[in-house]
Amino acid sequence: MRSEKSPDGQRTFVDAARRAQLVRCTVEAIAEVGMRKASLAEIARRAGITKGAIFYHFANREELVNEVLVTLLTEGARYMGERIAEQADPAAELRAYLESNIDYIATHRAEVAALVAIAMNHTDERGGAREVDASVYGESLRPLEDILRRGQEQGLFCAFDTRTTAMTIRAAIDAIGPQLSAIPDLDLDRYTTELVALFDRATKRVPA
Repeated sequence: MRSEKSPDGQRTFVDAARRAQLVRCTVEAIAEVGMRKASLAEIARRAGITKGAIFYHFANREELVNEVLVTLLTEGARYMGERIAEQADPAAELRAYLESNIDYIATHRAEVAALVAIAMNHTDERGGAREVDASVYGESLRPLEDILRRGQEQGLFCAFDTRTTAMTIRAAIDAIGPQLSAIPDLDLDRYTTELVALFDRATKRVPA
């Protein structure tokens, strides 16, 4: 059974609230017991419902995990976007991009742990590798590339390939999640300071 919708085709408030609860319980389950043990039965137990009730909202576990992935990425982008939008120029935006991203990681440990687990176990219900649309990476890098491009246009940044630099910045940030799994007390304040200084030096235009 799938979820009902209101006459205009939108999900009802109760339905949306239950889906959000299941996403939250899935995040907590994955973060605490790992992808393998975060079964529908475990998620249902945390939500206080029967396993069968989950199918009223999601066709299968894969669809639920995909919803978790989209939700977390959207929330993270919103968290960062609000801080970046407050900045006066691309150089400040780049600092805010780095600082807000790492701050999100520091203050949302369960969400980050879940994202890392999902990324490392990107398989379908039969255990096969799921196809990942390459455009997803393009979309996720676009805001960062835009900051770098505008910085160059305004004479704040030196000449470099914006795509390569954006990928490098994202790789440096994305490496934090797995590190936290092994080193829970990783000094993220120092990591932030060093990363901001590193990419400031790498992008800053030095007057001739």
